[in-house]
Amino acid sequence: MTSNSILDFAAQLDQAPAARPIEERELHLVVFRLDREEYAVPIELVREVVRVADITRVPHAPPHIRGVMNLRGRILPVVETRSRLGLSPAQLTSASRVVVVELNKRTLGMLVDSVGQVTRLREGNITAAPEEVRNAAAESVSRVGRVGDRLLVLLDLDRLLRNEALDSSSPTTP
Repeated sequence: MTSNSILDFAAQLDQAPAARPIEERELHLVVFRLDREEYAVPIELVREVVRVADITRVPHAPPHIRGVMNLRGRILPVVETRSRLGLSPAQLTSASRVVVVELNKRTLGMLVDSVGQVTRLREGNITAAPEEVRNAAAESVSRVGRVGDRLLVLLDLDRLLRNEALDSSSPTTP
């Protein structure tokens, strides 16, 4: 190789677009507690977090529907998130919150024990739920994320909130 060809080769390398490192996608999650565990859902599905107002029970509603509440003139169905996940029903406290989510053009409230913070989590810190914990009851657990020493259970809201009773009811409109 002559010195000109080495220089030509170096010049070609300088003109070639620099290889960019592959950026790892980062998820923004709303973290909340149920019992003593932390759960998370994608922030883009969350419209707001509100204090628990009066929840009116609806006769003959499915057991996982806590009732409905008035949210600024809108009737909002409230899902008992704990019982939906197979936990004991929630006892309302001053820390209890309703996470208002929009899914499939429907607005629903998820009753949770408390809401933590918005957390950013790199996809490299998220793994599939272990086979040993997967069954029909836990189908709404999509993945598990690591934040330092803590574990977050990431929920698939589509699966968590899927139910014939929810799907056949009329959509909530303002």
